[in-house]
Amino acid sequence: MKLKIDWHQLKPGMRVFKTGLAVFFTLLVFKLFDWEGVQIAALSAVFSLREDFDSSVHFGASRIYGNTIGGIFAFLFFLIEVVVGRSFWLTLIVVPLFTMLTISTNVAMDNKAGVIGGVSAFLIVTLAFPTGNRLIYALVRVAETFVGVFIAIIINSEWKNLQEKLGSKKHKKHKK
Repeated sequence: MKLKIDWHQLKPGMRVFKTGLAVFFTLLVFKLFDWEGVQIAALSAVFSLREDFDSSVHFGASRIYGNTIGGIFAFLFFLIEVVVGRSFWLTLIVVPLFTMLTISTNVAMDNKAGVIGGVSAFLIVTLAFPTGNRLIYALVRVAETFVGVFIAIIINSEWKNLQEKLGSKKHKKHKK
């Protein structure tokens, strides 16, 4: 396989620009509020930013459902860990099992678009070693998804409003 770069394809389009804008605002919000763990929020913003507002809302909802399911299984994992104790063997058995359950639950809820996000959230949360309460850590990671999705939806909503305003100004110019 030979790697070839088509330099004419390198110019970013509007969706690429909006995605960069969504990441920018996600980073800014987390900095302004002095929040940690911007990774999941930024990924949620990127994954949820679609070609239009309706697609962003639909995919954002799938992402939220998927990450919530992943978060619930991470929460259950931590509860089991509290009862049994933290061990490699518990992780080795329960994490793959809960990965399968995260996938199966999303599919059973007709949320195939949320599978990858849900599994990603589950694995990021369960395989991290945070300081402090791990149950709170799981809840916060899921909440970050909401922030990223919300920012992506706002970007697409405002982009649509801006296009409509510019379109109506152009339309008024041509009428004169």
